[in-house]
Amino acid sequence: MVVIILNNYYISKDKTKKETMYLEYDKIDGYQIKPKTKKEDQIKVSKIVFANKELSEKLIRRKIDSKLLYLLKQIKFIEENPDDDSSDGVASKTLMEAEKLRMQIINNYVKYLGHTYESLTLKKIEIIIEQLKYKIYLQQEQELYQQEQKSKRSR
Repeated sequence: MVVIILNNYYISKDKTKKETMYLEYDKIDGYQIKPKTKKEDQIKVSKIVFANKELSEKLIRRKIDSKLLYLLKQIKFIEENPDDDSSDGVASKTLMEAEKLRMQIINNYVKYLGHTYESLTLKKIEIIIEQLKYKIYLQQEQELYQQEQKSKRSR
């Protein structure tokens, strides 16, 4: 059942009811997303609000887990290619993404996540951030050492 209310849509799973429902979307407390898909011949959706807390938590957990997996893949790439010049840029970029994810969790997702999942995820991100800072530090120390070796040879 789809009910059109002033350019807003309410989708219901129950097909037996044939009544109009009026909802004030601004007062619904839930996880809000703005879809990015813009294809022709489709309904244009500006905002989706998930009012079910369990569904919101599952969506956010899946989103966070995919970002954590991406960060871990980046760390693995950095460890496998320590001499590569691009790994320094990758480490800095990955560090910024990890800090951005941590701030998103603290600012946006805390009210939807359970306390234990939130604290464990923040600890994981802190470990990733510390690992990336250590990698960047080692790369900078290695660059300084190489510069010192070049300056000693040129004398």
